[in-house]
Amino acid sequence: MAIIKCPECGHQVSDHAKTCPNCGIEIEGNIKKCPECGEIVFKEADSCQACHHQFAGHAVAPAGSQADGSEVVQVVAQYESDGREDAGRPRGSNGRGRRVTTIVAVAFVIALLVVFGGMYFYQNTQEKNEIEAYQNAMASDEPAVLANFLDIYTDAPAAHRDSVSARLDNLKRVDTEWDNAVASGSKAAIERYVKMHPNSVHLVEAKLKIDSLDWVAATEDNTVEAYKAYMENHAEGLYVYEAQKRFEELDAQQVTDKDKQDVSSLFSGYFTALAANDEDGVTACLANIMTSFLHKADATKVDVIEYMKRMHSQADITRMSFRMNNDWKIEKIPAADGAYGYSVTFSVDQKLEHTDPANNAFTTLKVEAKVSPDMKISELNMKKIVQ
Repeated sequence: MAIIKCPECGHQVSDHAKTCPNCGIEIEGNIKKCPECGEIVFKEADSCQACHHQFAGHAVAPAGSQADGSEVVQVVAQYESDGREDAGRPRGSNGRGRRVTTIVAVAFVIALLVVFGGMYFYQNTQEKNEIEAYQNAMASDEPAVLANFLDIYTDAPAAHRDSVSARLDNLKRVDTEWDNAVASGSKAAIERYVKMHPNSVHLVEAKLKIDSLDWVAATEDNTVEAYKAYMENHAEGLYVYEAQKRFEELDAQQVTDKDKQDVSSLFSGYFTALAANDEDGVTACLANIMTSFLHKADATKVDVIEYMKRMHSQADITRMSFRMNNDWKIEKIPAADGAYGYSVTFSVDQKLEHTDPANNAFTTLKVEAKVSPDMKISELNMKKIVQ
C-alpha cells in the first residue's frame, strides 16, 4: 500500500482506497502510473497531465482538435462543408441542418448526464463515507476519533453531529472522573468509578491501581492474614508471588500450640529441677554456653549450678517451689539453616518456706529468656516484680 495524490483533487489518499475521501472519485482499479515521470493519472487518460507523455494505444488527436469531442466536431465540420457545396439551395431542404442541430443537442445532453452523474456519484460516495465515519465514531471510546469526525464532516446531518458531540462530552466527563479518582489515591474512589463505568477504557488501569493499593496495605500490615487476603483478592495480581513468599516466611514464624507446649515443658522442667536442687535436671535444660544468665554474659552450666546451690544454702529453708503463670509471650526468631528459636517472656511465682513460718517468702519474678532451635535455654534473666 502506498500514499498517492488523487489525480482529480490532489488530496493524499491510499492507492488501495475505493474512493478519495476528499472528492469521492473512484481510486481502486481506476488509476495508473505514468511510465515517463511516475505521475498518478486515471486509467483511461490518453496522456500524462504532468509531462504530456502519450500512452500506448491512444492516437494523437489532430492539431487544433480535442480528443474528448473530436468525432462530434468532425461530423459537424463535414456537414457544414456539405452545406457550402450546396450553396444556393435552402439548408433545410435536404435536412442536413436539422441533423447538425440534433447531434449538437445529443452531445449536450450526454455532457449533462455525465456531469450530473458525476455529481450524484460524488454526493453518494460522500454520504456513504460520512455514515461509515459516524458509525465508527459512535463505536469508539477515543475522544480523538469523535473530535476528528466533527472537524472533517462539518456538513454532516445535525443529528449525527449532535450525537457525536454528546458522546464526546460524556467521554470527557468520564475521563475527568477517572483523573479525580486517581488523584485521590483512594481505593474506595477507584472502586466507585469502576462500579459507575464498568465499560470504561480505564478499567484495566483501575484494576492495576487497586492491586497496588492492596499490596501496599498488606506490606504495611505485614501479617499472615494480610498477605493471605491479598492473594485471595488478587489471584493474578502483580505481587502474588511476593505475597506467597512473605506469607510462607511469616507462617513459619507463627507459634503453634506444639511450640507453646514444648517451650512450657522446657521451663517447667528447669524450675522443677531448680526447686529440687537437681543438678542433672537443671543442666539438661541448658545450652552449653548461654549468651546471658542473670545478666552475666557467656555463662556456663557451672554458673547456673552455683546459683542453685546458693539458693539452697540457707539452712532454715524447708521447701522451695516455683509456679509458672499463664502469661506467656512467645515469638519465633530465625536461626541458621532456616531453623527457628524462641524469644520467651512470662512470670513465675517463687515460694520459700522456712523453719519459722514467719520467715516464709513469696516472690513473683519476670522471666525473659531465649530458647535455641534444639530446645535448650540459651539465655535467662529474671527480675523481681512483686514481693
